[in-house]
Amino acid sequence: MPVRASVQALPEPGHAILRVSELDAAPDGLALSIQRQQGPDSHLGDDGWRRTEAWLLPGRVERRRDVLEFHLGPEICDRLAGIATVRVRVKEPDIGVVGTTVVAWPAMLTSGALDPSHRLHDETVRLHRATPKAAPAPAPPPEPEPAAEPPAPPFTPPPPRPELRASRALDRGPPEQSSRGGWLVAALVLVAIAGGGYHVYTTYFQKPEPVVAAAPPAPPPAPAPVPAASAGAKSVRDIVGEYLATRPTPEAMLAKARDFAKANEMGAAFLVFRRAAETGNVPAQVELAAFYDPLTTPAKAGFTPDAARAAEWYERAALAGSAEAQRKLGLLLAKGGANLAVDAAKAKGWLQQAAAQNDADAKKVLDTLPK
Repeated sequence: MPVRASVQALPEPGHAILRVSELDAAPDGLALSIQRQQGPDSHLGDDGWRRTEAWLLPGRVERRRDVLEFHLGPEICDRLAGIATVRVRVKEPDIGVVGTTVVAWPAMLTSGALDPSHRLHDETVRLHRATPKAAPAPAPPPEPEPAAEPPAPPFTPPPPRPELRASRALDRGPPEQSSRGGWLVAALVLVAIAGGGYHVYTTYFQKPEPVVAAAPPAPPPAPAPVPAASAGAKSVRDIVGEYLATRPTPEAMLAKARDFAKANEMGAAFLVFRRAAETGNVPAQVELAAFYDPLTTPAKAGFTPDAARAAEWYERAALAGSAEAQRKLGLLLAKGGANLAVDAAKAKGWLQQAAAQNDADAKKVLDTLPK
C-alpha cells in the first residue's frame, strides 16, 4: 500500500537516512527493494544493478514515533549517485510487501568505496600507451666459425677374409622324441586309484542325509502401521501469511481477526486487524487502536501500551465518522499518559462529536467534565 518517504543525506559521504511514515510495522527484519527507471538492469542488489528483483537488509532500522528510519550506507548510496527518483518497496518478514512509494533521491557526496565508472581494462591500456618504448637490445656478436677440420685419409678397403665352412660331421641331428607310453600308463594308474578311493568313501564312510520336504516360506511380517506425520508447528506469522496470500477482502479480514481474538490468538488477530486497518477499514482501525490503548480493559496480553499510537489509529477512524473512535479518542486525550500529553480542549471536542451521534457513554463523560 502507498506510504510517504523522504531521504536525508548525512554529513558523512555515502550515508543517508530513508524515513518512511504511515507504515505500522515492526522494524526488525524489514527489507527494502530499490528500483530505478533507466536501463534493463533496474533492480539494486548487493552486487550492483541486476534485472531481477532483490531485497536489501539495511544495517539498522529504528522507529521514532510514527516514522521508520532506514540507515543506508555506501553500498546503496554510492550506486544511486546521479539518479533523480527511485521506487522503494518495504517487505515485512512472513507478511510480504507492506508499503511502496516513489522517493526523490538527493544529491550527495559519495564515499569513493564504490566507483561504478571504474574500468580496470581501460586504465591498463592508458598506462601501456603512456610508457615510452624501450630501446631494442643490442644484437649479440656473431659467433666465430669453427676451424675447418683436416680432410680424412682416403678409405682403404680391408683385405678379404678367408671363407669358413662348417663341417657336417659336427652337426647334431634332431632330438630324439621322448616316449609317451610311460606317461600314458602313469595317468591310467592315477585315474584308477582316484576312482577306487571315491567308491570306497561313498560306500562305507559317507552317510546319506534324510530327505526332508521343504517347508513353504513364511509370509513376510505385516508392516507396522506408520503413524501419520504430525504437521510441523507453524508460527503465527506463517499462519497469517498463508491467509493473507489468499487476498481476502477487508470485511473478511475483519471477521477472521475477530475469530482469532475469540480463540485467544491475539498475535494473529493483531496482524490481521493491522492489514485490514491499513486498507482503510474503520472498525479494524478501532480494533487495532485498542491493542495500544492503555485504557483498554482488560489490557491486551503481551502488548505494551502506547497512547500516542492508539490516538493515531483512533483519529483515523474518528475522522471517518466513527462515534466509538471519537469517544475513545476523547477519553484518551482527557487522561493522557504513555507518550501522550493531556489535551482537554481536543478531548472535549471529540466527545461532543460522539455525543452528537447519540453515543450515551460520551454524553456521560461530558457531564463529568468542568464546564
